[in-house]
Amino acid sequence: RAFAELVRWSLLRNTMTPLMRWIAQGKKKRKKKNKYTKNAEEFSFSDSGRISTTMSSTSVARHPSDVKRKSMLDLTSRKGSSLHQSNDEFKGPQCLEIAIPVIQGMQDDTVEPVQNFFEQQHFDAWHFDVFELHRITNNHSLWFIAMILFEHYKVIDIFQINTAYLSNLLLHMEESYCYDKSTPNPYHNSIHAADVLQTTAHFCTTGPVQKRLRVIHGFALFVAALGHDYRHPGKTNAFLIHTQDDIAITYNDMSVLESFHAAELFKALLRPNMNILGGMDQNELRTFRSMVVKTILATDLAQGFEYVGLFKGHVQTGHAFESEESKQLLMAIVMKVADVSHPCKQWHVHCNWSELISEEFFIQGDLELAENMPISPLCSRSNHFLPKSQLDFIDFVVRPCVEVFAEYCSSEASIWVDTMNDNYGKWKAMYEVEKQAKAAKNNSQVQPA
Repeated sequence: RAFAELVRWSLLRNTMTPLMRWIAQGKKKRKKKNKYTKNAEEFSFSDSGRISTTMSSTSVARHPSDVKRKSMLDLTSRKGSSLHQSNDEFKGPQCLEIAIPVIQGMQDDTVEPVQNFFEQQHFDAWHFDVFELHRITNNHSLWFIAMILFEHYKVIDIFQINTAYLSNLLLHMEESYCYDKSTPNPYHNSIHAADVLQTTAHFCTTGPVQKRLRVIHGFALFVAALGHDYRHPGKTNAFLIHTQDDIAITYNDMSVLESFHAAELFKALLRPNMNILGGMDQNELRTFRSMVVKTILATDLAQGFEYVGLFKGHVQTGHAFESEESKQLLMAIVMKVADVSHPCKQWHVHCNWSELISEEFFIQGDLELAENMPISPLCSRSNHFLPKSQLDFIDFVVRPCVEVFAEYCSSEASIWVDTMNDNYGKWKAMYEVEKQAKAAKNNSQVQPA
């Protein structure tokens, strides 16, 4: 009912342009349903008459017990306080009728697979296969995840976002996420952005994060996740600094890529036909921009121990995370963990990401070899062992931030650590097998005296 009122109000306000418009449809019996899915009224995105494909909106609760113990909150009111002072928790309704959007040019035979996907995988579930979503949406995983999340958390309504501008922004970012569109990055691309955004949404469902962050913080987190690697050149900070790349020169060799991503993101956000921030006043915009930039800068791995150490100190002393400074630290940790979380995902998803980042490193190593430069760590095709690299990645990068964040989120986080440990065990077994094989080979080459 609340969603239908939002639709009617939006249509009356005429913020939905002919490019995309939510149109209420009659009820239709669903072909398939699972035990957490209810029949709901159907909606469609209509593209100026060119596409008008109706898709069932789904109502998927995370778990039946969640519905009983958590109340629905209306986050749409702006009366009495500015957005950054609002006491509204960043929390969407538990039993939302998910109106799945239809992107411009989406063919009829794509509609049902997308619908079926979201029936089986809730959009903020931990075990979410972003690669499968990317495949069935014809490379538009970022567009779908963002559109659904922004609607679920009522960001579109609260911040008076023109949905045509939002769609324009997302399509533009998908197309230009890699610095060189002619040679897309294997890892740092729009799929990675979609994965980090979806993971961030999952973290926002945990009790401690949900209770501390307000609407403005959640919106800033989502936008930071969207753009945290925007226009990535597929090279490391060290490479850009060593080669005196223009990006490194511009940002004075300090958090080079992170500064670049934040700047490029806001260049896109402030374009006239993509400006989703037009509903904010100047004070709100300054606050919001500061949050987004600081959150993106926190993804610099070189600063990882500093952020993790500070957060760990807060957790161990029982810090309430009530001040704006401490909330910003919480946002930074959410983003850091989401950015490196693939070792905590299902094995096949984790392996896919591991192979993709390795290939991106190899491309840099090939360039270094061609230029007679020292080959950076992990970038040599001829001297690389994936199990060892992933064991080190988990030990030195992932585990320190995941475990302290899981400690803060308590029992709700056990799946992250358990899955990480399971994956670690698999890499360890592979590493031991290879080590024994090498030892046996060396022993066989030793000739008796």
